[in-house]
Amino acid sequence: MLEMRIVIILLLIPCISVSGTDVNSTLCSESCSKEEECVMSDGVNWKCACQKNLNYSTEMSSLTPELVCGSNLIKTGLSKCHMESVGLNSSSVHLLNSSCQGFEDRKENITMVMAVMGRREGECGTTITTNGTHVTYTNTLHAVHTVVGNVIFNPKADVQFACSYPLDMQISLHIAINPIVSTVKIAITGLGISTAKMSLYQTPNYSEPYTSERVTLPIESTLYVGVFVEDIEGDRFAVVLESCYATPSPDPSDPVQFFMIQNRCPNNQGFVTVQENGVSLNSAFSVELFKFVGNFDSVYLHCGVQVCDKTAETCTPSCPARRSAFVKSEELLTIGPITCAGMYTAFCLLKLFSGLAGAWMIIGGLISVILHLHLL
Repeated sequence: MLEMRIVIILLLIPCISVSGTDVNSTLCSESCSKEEECVMSDGVNWKCACQKNLNYSTEMSSLTPELVCGSNLIKTGLSKCHMESVGLNSSSVHLLNSSCQGFEDRKENITMVMAVMGRREGECGTTITTNGTHVTYTNTLHAVHTVVGNVIFNPKADVQFACSYPLDMQISLHIAINPIVSTVKIAITGLGISTAKMSLYQTPNYSEPYTSERVTLPIESTLYVGVFVEDIEGDRFAVVLESCYATPSPDPSDPVQFFMIQNRCPNNQGFVTVQENGVSLNSAFSVELFKFVGNFDSVYLHCGVQVCDKTAETCTPSCPARRSAFVKSEELLTIGPITCAGMYTAFCLLKLFSGLAGAWMIIGGLISVILHLHLL
């Protein structure tokens, strides 16, 4: 008779106790914020959920949005757990345009539900108003109520927010209709590609860009030129105008060149004034253009621009600089044509006939130009 033996092998598995912080780091796919705890969501998976004993008011009016008015983006948001404490569904957040959805973001160990929009009218439903000195961007953060069964804890929340900025050369371009702009891509070592823009302005505060296809200037008028670079760190980098010059044709290599800025410095102090160069992400100068470019009724403007790393070199020019032949900058912006207002008006005719003294008078709506030979 065969003797059968049954061998029982006992596997001893140690019991691991998981609680508190260990739960957050071991069972949840993400670490929970200080207002959250790790809970089982469907009997299998774990997730971070708001704690039940948080000291938040349950009044809707207690919601305080966070608002960041950035140079390129506007961000707003609410505490996820505060929202849930007043009965709002934190996953329902969006701006006026519902395609601009909220997203969770951790800030100072608190989970926020944020929404982001660019500084452009219509983006995410944004509206823009101006008062002559500032522009204001307005939108609304929406969130709907939480439903448990057939019980509605609170109605939806609409939180309006706004950011105001002083009008400057960049903002005025954002709100202008069809502004005249020249654009070029600039490669910045270690950062990738950024965008440089040049535009022409009517006022010394750079708040009114020219918006027609062709700029027309009276001969005695001042033209304001602004150049800036977007989407890089302003504390570290600065825009430098290496040179700016005018030509009678759109060709930057035209042999006829009238330099306004050369070697980073103004080439003619009488007609050219540099407001800013090599200090920030904006550069600006003004020029009495048609007193400067000789007997040409129409010119094009070219500016060589560089992005300077302020941590590695001196970006602010020391003027006057030593004059030298123009060396083409790495990136060139071209804009134009810019035309003398009314080629056949008295001012432009007098400008063209250099060496002749002239006088003009208006009789019955007609302009009469009387020219006299001037003995040199």
